[in-house]
Amino acid sequence: MNRLLRTCRWSGLFSLLFFAVGIQVAAAQSTAGYGDWQLQLPINRALALAEAGNRIYVATEDAFFFYDKELNTTQLLSSREGLHDVGVSALGYDPTTKQVLVAYRNANLDVLGADGSIINIGDIERKPISGGKTITHISFSKGRAYLSANFGVVVVDMVKREIRDTYSNIGPAGAPVRAYSTTVLDNTLFAATSAGVLRGQLTDNLLDYRRWTTELPAGTNFTAYQTLATLGRNVYAGRDGGGVLCYNCGSTPWQALNSLYAGTYRALIPTAAGLLIIGDQKVMLRKSDGSVSQLLTPAQSPFPSSALQAQDGTFYVADAQNGLLKTTDGKQVESFVTNAPAYARAFSVLADARTNTVNVFSGGYFDRYVQQDWRGGFFEYKDGRWTNFTNNDFRPTATLPEFKDITRGVRTKDGTLYIATYGNGVLQWKGPWDFRHFTQGVPGNPLKSAIPSNPNYTRITDLALNTQGNVWVVNRHPELRSTSGLHEYNPTTNTWRTMPYFAGFENLDRLVIDGNDFVWASQSRKEGLGIVAYDPAEQNVRYFNTGNSELPSDEIYDITKDRKGDIWVATSKGIAFFADPSSVFLAGAGNFQQPIIRGGITDGYRALLNEVVRTVAVDGGNRKWFGTDRGLWLFNEEVSESLFHFTTENSPLPSNNIVDVEVNDRTGEVFVVTDAGLITYRGSATITEGKPDCAKVSPNPVRTDFTGQVGISGLANNGVVKITDVTGKMVYQTKANGGTVVWNLADYNGRKVQSGVYLVLSADADGKNGCISKIAVVEK
Repeated sequence: MNRLLRTCRWSGLFSLLFFAVGIQVAAAQSTAGYGDWQLQLPINRALALAEAGNRIYVATEDAFFFYDKELNTTQLLSSREGLHDVGVSALGYDPTTKQVLVAYRNANLDVLGADGSIINIGDIERKPISGGKTITHISFSKGRAYLSANFGVVVVDMVKREIRDTYSNIGPAGAPVRAYSTTVLDNTLFAATSAGVLRGQLTDNLLDYRRWTTELPAGTNFTAYQTLATLGRNVYAGRDGGGVLCYNCGSTPWQALNSLYAGTYRALIPTAAGLLIIGDQKVMLRKSDGSVSQLLTPAQSPFPSSALQAQDGTFYVADAQNGLLKTTDGKQVESFVTNAPAYARAFSVLADARTNTVNVFSGGYFDRYVQQDWRGGFFEYKDGRWTNFTNNDFRPTATLPEFKDITRGVRTKDGTLYIATYGNGVLQWKGPWDFRHFTQGVPGNPLKSAIPSNPNYTRITDLALNTQGNVWVVNRHPELRSTSGLHEYNPTTNTWRTMPYFAGFENLDRLVIDGNDFVWASQSRKEGLGIVAYDPAEQNVRYFNTGNSELPSDEIYDITKDRKGDIWVATSKGIAFFADPSSVFLAGAGNFQQPIIRGGITDGYRALLNEVVRTVAVDGGNRKWFGTDRGLWLFNEEVSESLFHFTTENSPLPSNNIVDVEVNDRTGEVFVVTDAGLITYRGSATITEGKPDCAKVSPNPVRTDFTGQVGISGLANNGVVKITDVTGKMVYQTKANGGTVVWNLADYNGRKVQSGVYLVLSADADGKNGCISKIAVVEK
């Protein structure tokens, strides 16, 4: 049985107060400890709410979290706390069993108990159902949950925590229906469906469509009723483009409440204060006397989606732009958001240790190079805070072009960021008011659009820097046959150079430049042509594919250079590397080869063979991180030993589908882009620039019952580290991963050390740059 942890040590979020329409400034998320994770997900696009004791659970477009009313804080939730899926589509609280029911987009269900337990109900998720099975609404009555789904109504027994019934073919003549919402009055179940509002007695066999009565027909000239709620002795129904109808409110069964109109109805919610009506930029409250008031203004809640009134009378609103809102009177409004990337959707990440800056690019292209037309901008992480350059922030002046489908970026030594887009060329970015644009139609650059008559198809797939600090650009345009798409830009002279055309140079994708200034580029996966190595000085070129090398596939997803200069590639069927690229054009030169696992049950096997490997990154210890469709892998330097394999089963990864990975060599943080959002891992490898200072220890002091890892950073790169007690007795010895070592407070035999002061003795491989640091281990 899993428990919901109350600790906020890895996902700490903060609440912020603003008055009326006041400006919101988000708080930075805390830094994770060594070996720990931190979700970097926006929580502003709130969709649904549920109150359970001191907590308000909130489902958003990108995350799931709860607000603690006593502590006035929020906490992200994931598989770390025992959740069984990601992407919450609906949730609700059952007052009878005091449980929260969470429905995910794939129809998987979790039941959160008051004791912290989490029970999974996976029957619907496992069952093959045509036409989708998304659950959009949950209502409760007498210990049963009624779930509205694409395929009908599902009844869940909240006591036994199991599926009881499914009402699918309940339309006229047994036609299948799509359910939008349900509610119960006494012993009658009302269901808003694609066939209209239907009514059935819970004592009848509701699997039989003949037991259902059509209360309000769907009609043909207007939108179907989609929202229902029971308040007192009345049932309310909302239909887009019309008013709210009330059952048992007058002489006719259903009477129109003409004072209520929301255009599009998002939800009807019964509360102690009256009926909450959520619609287009409207949060209205209808009291028992029939009076209607606006609870929040459109400026306070521009896109409300749900609401509730807590037991203490406070109102909470889920807004798709401003997140979770809290108010008592509609005048003072508190908003709960985090400092995070503006969107969970991302294509690539760039980490620059020199400036300690990380950029996440939201855009890119589909797997076979189809335009996405996504204008999500990019996000920058520095000094523990995110700054978002979204569509609104991205155009501070009228001259700034609107960039779509941002792919990748590089940062030069002076801090200038070069941003590639799949449609709008290259942006030289020094800040919102200091930028230049290179694309077809802008004089002085050779970039070309795939459609010559339309400059909005100037597609840049990748950028790279050579040893001189020049920016190399891949301009993909296979439509322009025999026209080179490989260019070099010199920022110092502001000049461009186009490489001579060689076969495939119009259709390149990924790019890296080695220490010899040789260019290594993958060719388009659409045609699957492998890799080309190119020497721009001597005009030498060499091609690699599965027919002439050990490349496991000609479909290349990523290519990078490790700390020894070797070239590593990620493919659709595994990985390969080219050792000593300086020899690539010499007679009898080597070739790509696949790394071999040594030791264990996979001894002699090729690492990650037949895995779809999307990305490869190198950390400060020259270890290799690989992102696959089955999670995240960490291997040793030679990729002869697997160190970690992280999945949604053993980590808070929001998805096993890894899109990109980058390591910040300054901090050791590993930035992992998944198809469900960004997460960071505090790795144990860094790079110490220049002469090392004496080692920094964190945390310090540390208690004897500490179960995490103590990080020792700022060491001489790859140096020897010894830990002794104050008498000089050796406790532990290891080699630094770059400039960092982690210690779990155990000796050689795995026994936890006693309280006391321990000395960290470190030096480089030549015995120089030595220093002594101290770790204080204290009793709990």
